[in-house]
Amino acid sequence: MDESAAPILEVAGVTKRFGKFTAVNDVSFQIADGEFFTLVGPSGSGKTTLLRMLVGMEKPTEGALKIRGQTVNDLPPNKRPTCMVFQSLALFPHMTVGKNVEFPLTIRGAGESERRTRAWELLKLLHLDPNRYYNKNVTQCSGGERQRVALARALAYDPDILFFDEPLSALDARLRKMLQKELKDIQRSTKKTFCYVTHSLEEAMVMSDRVAILRAGVIEQIGRPDEIYAAPKNAFVAEFMGEVNLLDITAAGGATANWDTGRKTYPLNLPAPLEPGAARKLLIRPESLRFLKEGETAGNAVPVKILNEFSLGSRIQYHVEVVPGCTLTVERLREERASGEALLGWELADSQILES
Repeated sequence: MDESAAPILEVAGVTKRFGKFTAVNDVSFQIADGEFFTLVGPSGSGKTTLLRMLVGMEKPTEGALKIRGQTVNDLPPNKRPTCMVFQSLALFPHMTVGKNVEFPLTIRGAGESERRTRAWELLKLLHLDPNRYYNKNVTQCSGGERQRVALARALAYDPDILFFDEPLSALDARLRKMLQKELKDIQRSTKKTFCYVTHSLEEAMVMSDRVAILRAGVIEQIGRPDEIYAAPKNAFVAEFMGEVNLLDITAAGGATANWDTGRKTYPLNLPAPLEPGAARKLLIRPESLRFLKEGETAGNAVPVKILNEFSLGSRIQYHVEVVPGCTLTVERLREERASGEALLGWELADSQILES
């Protein structure tokens, strides 16, 4: 996000209560013009309620929503320079593909020639050959094709911001992956601002310029996906951003700690000093762990027993046992195979101390 440019959307201290229940609690963030911004979180995190306020379907209990500097708290959806692509798509089943795309232009009074020209442009942009699809009934389209039609119709509004409510969730995995990349390509080519809501970490990682991670109505962290993955703010964010090993440690003085596995305590070296007695989590990503060869050393090392291995294509994931009831996840390249008992190590720079 360009910090010097005025944001297209500003959320300032927004709270939404339903009776005694607080669904969104004092949320603030900004979205830059032309940015792909994603709200992601587990079910019940408040992302859908926040989206409904952004598009005008709910009013904030407190705080301000601004689009290009104008407060829009009381503006209904049809008065905002925005459009929404719903999970259900909300296409008109009695209309052809072309008439669905033209609908926003029809209600604005555009002429037939203008409507048709714009619809053909958008269908081409969305990889739907207008010669085949313009006169095709939308009910005869596949799920992926209907997704494209819904996006073409939203773009026909020419909104300042497009909002998306988990539009790919009902599709199969292969089609979902394909449309993720297409959505990002379309966003870049149109230079539109996209605000996307999903519970899928993969969608957020693949498409987003920045991600906001929500939990219980509060934003835990905002940043580029790679930044958050490399430096999560806390254990919740770390676990949400993918496979992770979190070790319960108690500081022993300086940059050392004790790792309590439940059956045995291991002394560890830390990447930074802690006050003696401080209880923390030590984060180590699976790809940062490696099996040490004879005579090889590392910042920390513990003996393990390899329980299972799972193929991930070019990589192999291992589940290893430190002591009964305490396991770690390791990911290595296929040529780095291991079995039986091994010495597992990691460098201090590849671990991070987190609050619980």
